[in-house]
Amino acid sequence: MSRYLLIETKDPLDGGDYSFELGKQLRKDRHEVSLYLLQDAVLAARRGFRFGESLLTEAKSSGLIVLADEISLRQRGVSGERLSGEVRTAGMTELVELLMEGSEKAIWH
Repeated sequence: MSRYLLIETKDPLDGGDYSFELGKQLRKDRHEVSLYLLQDAVLAARRGFRFGESLLTEAKSSGLIVLADEISLRQRGVSGERLSGEVRTAGMTELVELLMEGSEKAIWH
């Protein structure tokens, strides 16, 4: 079993669902998966965004850990009650820590 870090930068309506699908497949293969939403990908973390909500619900039920970059969220006005409960905010320090872990395989999309 391996540990994967998937970093998604695209809006889900612009192909950013790729990492969600890959993450679910990796979880089926019993790998540990963290999904870090960055830049426009944080738009999936908006509460009430139907396409994003279904992606997040499926990710959570598959066992993916979903993190959203706090700066990207702030730049796009997604905060407080606008943020889905399926997502945890994280800073660049946490992303760097995940990247620096020796057993982590990172895929940036």
